Amino acid sequence: MVDKSVIVFNELDPSLKNTHVRNVLINVLLRDGRVEYALNVLDEMLQPLSEVPPNNITGDIIFYGFEKRERKGRNLSEEDTIKLVLNFGKHSVFPKTNWLSQFISRLCRSGKINQAWNVLHELLRLRAPLETPPFNVLLTGLGRSGDVKRMNTVLAEMKESDIQPNVVTFGILINQLWRQEEGLHLMERMRSMKWLAPNTVTYNSLIDGFYKVGEIERGKKLFDQMNEEGVSPNVITLNILVDARADMGGSIVHLSSSVVDLFVQMLRSGCSPDAIVYYSLISGLCKAGRMDDASNVLSKLKEAGFHPDIVCYNALVSGFCEKNKIDKAYEIIKEMEEAGMKPDSVSYNTSIAYFCKIGDSALARRVMKLMITEGIVPTIATYGALIHAYCLNQNIMEAMKLFNDISSYQRFHQTP
Repeated sequence: MVDKSVIVFNELDPSLKNTHVRNVLINVLLRDGRVEYALNVLDEMLQPLSEVPPNNITGDIIFYGFEKRERKGRNLSEEDTIKLVLNFGKHSVFPKTNWLSQFISRLCRSGKINQAWNVLHELLRLRAPLETPPFNVLLTGLGRSGDVKRMNTVLAEMKESDIQPNVVTFGILINQLWRQEEGLHLMERMRSMKWLAPNTVTYNSLIDGFYKVGEIERGKKLFDQMNEEGVSPNVITLNILVDARADMGGSIVHLSSSVVDLFVQMLRSGCSPDAIVYYSLISGLCKAGRMDDASNVLSKLKEAGFHPDIVCYNALVSGFCEKNKIDKAYEIIKEMEEAGMKPDSVSYNTSIAYFCKIGDSALARRVMKLMITEGIVPTIATYGALIHAYCLNQNIMEAMKLFNDISSYQRFHQTP
């Protein structure tokens, strides 16, 4: 079939070998894997003074034809593809926005940001009717490489070419060019454009940025503003709020109410947080001493079909010990063992620290012996808690004996 098509084409009068006929042949050749033959036919069309220049259909056949996974034959290199894009452009045939965005993304991901930059600039020079998405991709690539200067140049050139930034553009800028005041300025600039309002992504980027630099109150103010403007938070918002505890030295006291309220609100709206959100929220609430809320979130975690991990269990045990609710702590340990999860060094250290805190150094020492029996090497935290307890009880001899015992453990680690 393909051979016959080639024979028929070769026998045609030159005046009949128009663009449409050539498009059909190129399409057939590419499907059959005859790449070189197809490119030879195309080359005649791409000549500067060609009497059979390519049209938009030619462009689609070439650009999308090489993207088909089931296609036979060799693929084009990125360099060859760039040449084709620019040669087509000289005939005012330009790739569609989605294809161009994907190609620019591929160049950026492979570290060829200069080539991506050159392609878009050359297309601008050729007066291609470019849209915002490929520029967003280039801005992302430049941002990841820390090229702030060229990001600003791209923005200026977009403005000169009347290519309007969209909400994605501003989200990229806020993420990649993050500075608190600049981020707020960009959001105000968005508001000045009546057709472009800040969305969830915009707020998430700003809130996350403020939390990461320790400006908790300003981040919280933005979260409140987000709600006032009717911008719906999502799972990422919740993750940011929960993770903010780490930036505050592990405390979630300042955010616990709003986080729990948002968590409940999202569950009611049918949104499904992932397991990490549950784990982080439980850990944060435990550190804030809100054990009732932590227990409620634990129940919701199980209802959602997730299972607590060892870190989650340890946080609960520690939280209940801090509240002197040892019965609850034992329940969690028992549940952990029934789930087939063995206590780790953190689990044992938590128990030892609690018994030392209440002055029961004998029980703490028994837990440490059990820890060693289970093959878990005591850590500095283990010995430190016991030595401190002995000293508080004026039992200096036992404290010194334990201190001397440390050197007998060759596998002694310094992790808590």
